[in-house]
Amino acid sequence: MEMSTGSSLLLKGGTVIDPAQSLHAVGDVAVRDGYIAAVGTDLPVEGATTIDVTGQYVFPGLIDLHTHICWGFTDIGLVPDDVCPQAGVTTIVDAGSSSWPSMGSFRRHVAEPSKTGVLGFSNISLIGIPTAGTPECESLKFINVDRTVASIADNRDLMVGVKVRLGLRFIGNNGLDPLRLAVEAAAQLNLPVMVHVGNTPCSLGGIMDLLRPGDIITHTYHGHGHGILDDHRAVWPEVIEGQKRGIVMDVGHGAGSFKFDVAQAAFERGFFPDVISTDLYTSNVHGPVFDLPTTMSKMLNLGMPIDNVVASTTSIPARVIGRPDLGTLRVGAFADIAVFELQEGKFEFQDSHRDVRVFPRRLMCTRILRDGRM
Repeated sequence: MEMSTGSSLLLKGGTVIDPAQSLHAVGDVAVRDGYIAAVGTDLPVEGATTIDVTGQYVFPGLIDLHTHICWGFTDIGLVPDDVCPQAGVTTIVDAGSSSWPSMGSFRRHVAEPSKTGVLGFSNISLIGIPTAGTPECESLKFINVDRTVASIADNRDLMVGVKVRLGLRFIGNNGLDPLRLAVEAAAQLNLPVMVHVGNTPCSLGGIMDLLRPGDIITHTYHGHGHGILDDHRAVWPEVIEGQKRGIVMDVGHGAGSFKFDVAQAAFERGFFPDVISTDLYTSNVHGPVFDLPTTMSKMLNLGMPIDNVVASTTSIPARVIGRPDLGTLRVGAFADIAVFELQEGKFEFQDSHRDVRVFPRRLMCTRILRDGRM
């Protein structure tokens, strides 16, 4: 993968996909001083460094909505700049690794030194997620709504919502109370809640009843108890209605939270995710997740149209976190750009349940720009 710099740059002849503008066409993208200057055909090249991207795709820089990047003070955190450039990811979002006691460390140790854009969801529990198996909500004494709200309010440039893990091993005997408290905190801030599901204390429909439009279900296709499919492998009607109501369905692949069979059954019935994310952390970065393009490739090969795949990693997550300045190639936007090849061949992909499939297509990032440079 090549990395590009320069105050004036022209990406010429690629297939430009920008769902925020309903754009899918062969054309050029011009960058000046870190911002998108023009998008069109046969743009002038005078004075610009010109890069021929004929036969490749030009996307807005990708947004990975669910990752764990609190390196150095959690066991699961990755360094953003180690994993993002080669994946075409220009904005990475931590999903609840930190909370109000550690938010200052998240800012100074992770976000500020990073060339990749960094944002985060605050965990509703003061413990955060120091290890993958930490039962951070096994006691409600670990949850302080007022402190959570105050710390997010003081860091609104960095924090985009509240995270709660609702699996039984994380919540003890507290049922849905951690979720109710997370929604209470997020509602005070007019921000979304991201809810980890899989082996939850009740059905997914029961959880969605407590959520508002814009709240996020992550690990949609997990393949464990209380999932999206009924005994006939149809998507539960209440889950379909929840998505129609505006609840955001996120892939959140992870080491144990994506099953090909579940996703395939859902896709065959027209139930696609709103957001594609990785749940990337130390235990899955070397497989089965690897990176966001690998997860995107799985969705593409299972039947999700490429425009939807791109929207689910650009304009939709940008809208979900209230950052319309991201995830678009609109003139005047930050020049966060990812160039991809759609390779054809025979490629092995593995889900979180050790099911290996061979698919004919793979997205591969060949070039990335962050604010017009990288």
